[in-house]
Amino acid sequence: MLRTSYYGNSFIGLFFRANDSVLLAPLDAPDKVVDALENELKVRAVRVSMANSNLVGIYTAMNNNGIVLPNVIEESERLELKKEGLNVFVSRELNNAHGNNLCVNDKRGIVNPRVDSAERKKMEDALGVEMAPVSLAGHTTVGSACASSADGFLAHYAIAEKELQEVEEALKVPGDKGTVNGGAGFVGLGVVHNKNGFAVGESTTGFEMGKVAGALGYVK
Repeated sequence: MLRTSYYGNSFIGLFFRANDSVLLAPLDAPDKVVDALENELKVRAVRVSMANSNLVGIYTAMNNNGIVLPNVIEESERLELKKEGLNVFVSRELNNAHGNNLCVNDKRGIVNPRVDSAERKKMEDALGVEMAPVSLAGHTTVGSACASSADGFLAHYAIAEKELQEVEEALKVPGDKGTVNGGAGFVGLGVVHNKNGFAVGESTTGFEMGKVAGALGYVK
């Protein structure tokens, strides 16, 4: 486990995205941060921009099967990711902050109910998973309010027990509720993870890190 930030911003999920093979990092990310993430997650880093911005994490949804990119991506950026061997899908969905709107593992996923159903099907094909439209604690941006691994998930602290059960059924893994960065419920924006480990924002407390580790299955 690792605590870090992106130029002082502890919501590192806005800027980084990982699967078990690669870490997508902004072009201007400090070498020290990228090296630390590579070592923690045991992956190689690929530096990219997303629609000429550093918001790599918020614009993308990714698992080991594929990656969903926004409709505003530049062709050169798409080709760069394709060159890395990723199964790339550029969605036409207008709600294009896919990191906000999708939470997926390699088994299943959940999705913002506002995402077009036909576009959702194409995303499912690209990611190789079925996704259930749900809301979490009143938030439709389920990718920001939930982080999921192959072994579990951590959801926004305000999620109701009934919703927690619905997400467990949708993702086919057990889950828990919690916070990051000293009390923030948008856990998906504060965690970057894969099967090898996880990183959280530097404002995250030791107690919160323990919840992340337990919920995502790093502690058996």
